[in-house]
Amino acid sequence: MEDLLTISVILCSYNRATSLEKTLESLRQMSVPPNLKWELVVVDNNSTDNTRGVVEEFARTSGLNVRYMFEPGQGSSRARNTGVANSTSEIIAFTDDDVEVSPEWLRELAGAFTEFDCMGVGGRSIPTWNGLCRPDWLITAGRYRLVSGPILDFDLGDQARELRVAPWGLNMAFRRVAFEKYGLFRTDLGISGSRRRITGGDTEFGNRLLRGGEKIVYSPKAVVLHPVVQLRITKNYFLEYYFCLGRTNVRQERWPAESVLYFGVPRYLFRELLGNGAQWLVALNRKKKFYYKAQMYHSLGQIAEALDYTV
Repeated sequence: MEDLLTISVILCSYNRATSLEKTLESLRQMSVPPNLKWELVVVDNNSTDNTRGVVEEFARTSGLNVRYMFEPGQGSSRARNTGVANSTSEIIAFTDDDVEVSPEWLRELAGAFTEFDCMGVGGRSIPTWNGLCRPDWLITAGRYRLVSGPILDFDLGDQARELRVAPWGLNMAFRRVAFEKYGLFRTDLGISGSRRRITGGDTEFGNRLLRGGEKIVYSPKAVVLHPVVQLRITKNYFLEYYFCLGRTNVRQERWPAESVLYFGVPRYLFRELLGNGAQWLVALNRKKKFYYKAQMYHSLGQIAEALDYTV
């Protein structure tokens, strides 16, 4: 008989009771092998809707090992940390309250830990468009590709491989020892309530492990489906996302110690802003022009965060 493997699934939720019901149902529909024992820990991050009622009803009727936790401190990192603290398993997996997991999701995550003897696993995230039209300016491949964060597209192909980038919070798992060795999620990073200013709590933790020389593996068959919403495929949303990404990058890493500062801001950030601005001015192709405009917003976000840091 194969060794028993235990996994805690941490699902953090904030005011998404309707989509949460779909996520919970997809978890109930999973195909889990007999040598895999798992629990579901739902962390309510100070919701004002019927999140608690949805979770308690699911716990009562699903036949699964479900626990409800309430975290009053706003922020995705605080909620994840509460989930970790109240989990019991050797492996801790994370997903979001607006996805649907594939029937094989948990089995494939577990299998990757067994096959590759790794510290973490990142699965595939596929955006579902649900009748929406993909804008022609939304380029996610090639020279002028935009970041795919707004549509949560994390697809590295069909082959399992060792990751050189951090996995995303809607589909990732780590051994418990990773938190014992490297600490918890940084609470100064991560989405907080309806404010999206600073992100990156999930990827910063993964990058911490990668810098420590730990192995994190991509599992292409551990799939979650994430719905694309109209709000997130507008140019204004992408520009705001790039600005917030710039703030996040500086908060995560600061800047090299040898950087020359102007008014407390690294000189190279002004150079990047001017360089991107010049490219934006001369670009004739619309897609190229928007790419450099987004890069300008990223530079502005970095400068804004650097200024806040020096105050």
